[in-house]
Amino acid sequence: MAAPDDQLTTTDLAIRAHDITVCLERTTVPEFDFISLLGMATRLALHLRGVQAVSYPTIRDVAVYLLDFPSSTVVKPVLELLAEAEFVKLDTEGLTIRTVIPDIPFYEDVFTSLGNVAISQSKISEPEFLTLTLMKKLSASPMLVDHVYQTGAEKKLVDRVIDIGSKGNYLINRRARGRSVLLSPTYFPENVGAYSDLVAANGAHKVKRVLELLKENQGWPLIKIETERAIGQISIDDTEIQVAKMLAGEGFLPPPAIETTHAGVNSFLFGPRPGKTQLPPEKRPVYEAAMALVASVRQGQLLPAKYAIRSPIALLSAFRDRGYIRANTEALEQYRQVAALRVGRIIQVENNWGELHLIDLPENREAVDMAITMVSGSEPQVSAREDIILSLRQGEKYVESLIGRKRILENKPVEIDEETQEAIDTFLLRGRE
Repeated sequence: MAAPDDQLTTTDLAIRAHDITVCLERTTVPEFDFISLLGMATRLALHLRGVQAVSYPTIRDVAVYLLDFPSSTVVKPVLELLAEAEFVKLDTEGLTIRTVIPDIPFYEDVFTSLGNVAISQSKISEPEFLTLTLMKKLSASPMLVDHVYQTGAEKKLVDRVIDIGSKGNYLINRRARGRSVLLSPTYFPENVGAYSDLVAANGAHKVKRVLELLKENQGWPLIKIETERAIGQISIDDTEIQVAKMLAGEGFLPPPAIETTHAGVNSFLFGPRPGKTQLPPEKRPVYEAAMALVASVRQGQLLPAKYAIRSPIALLSAFRDRGYIRANTEALEQYRQVAALRVGRIIQVENNWGELHLIDLPENREAVDMAITMVSGSEPQVSAREDIILSLRQGEKYVESLIGRKRILENKPVEIDEETQEAIDTFLLRGRE
């Protein structure tokens, strides 16, 4: 088992189970009773927030055909877990569920409450515990496979967990500089080779520290990191400075850059872009726009020509609520990329003074909200698919249009290990005696 300082909270249980379940899609894992039930319950709960009463057949079809539940037989246990957490009320007739009435709490409470209920009802198997612990570690940074073997778990169990994760598409075991590096595309969806090389060359601890600091200080200018030897208010050493420079270099996605006449060209570093469990593909443009906004306000906060932005959060909040940022002499250069992405338009008021006006579209407001979250040091919330939420609100006809002809679904079981297969074979042979 993992060391005491790796102990999972009930919130961790639900978040990691959700992430694993999304990646598995319709792949079933014999060892994953707890993870599968909790992950499916969490995923369904996120899509039921704000939805009124829904018929059971509608929820069943959405769960199976749109949320990749392995079969209709698991829908009822999932709903019963949600009912135990008081997230839904079930209108039943005998053993049949007729209608589901959702009452999903605030975002943070979903994970904590479901984790508490699940752990009170079920026992986590050793493979599940190691998998959840490993995913928590990998959410912060890729790591050397050698370090996984140092958790205290048996080598055979570690090998099995890595094998399941590789087949389930939430783990990648990659060779770099003669060392095996483990990472999760759930949290590091891009630049797999570059991250593997970074960890192999500089050590997982150094990379983890830099990534954690960047997550807490999104959009920090590389020039400030180099000259002040710090990210935010935290000092870093030579190796960590080198890691930061490598994150801005070849092999990684180019960070947002802003060119001004007074400060030249500057790159603004961010933590890894969220994977598909946090950010569906259709939200990628929103995230890119949020990064541009963050880089712009960091430019004004940390690299101003004259007057520095005192509070990026206050400025972004005013931009969202008031609809514009007051005129300043740096707006034309500072917000050029924001205007290019059609989040706002720069209106020149006099000479070199300009105001940034929000283009009032839902996706632009979402980008501003996301930018505020990023500047505050928080991660984007796990996103639900808007088309699925709409289908739950609209009922059976809308669900049918989404499902179309997709009525026969194939499950992909992860192959069992040799020891289990041998036990099954022995049992079957005995049955023939």
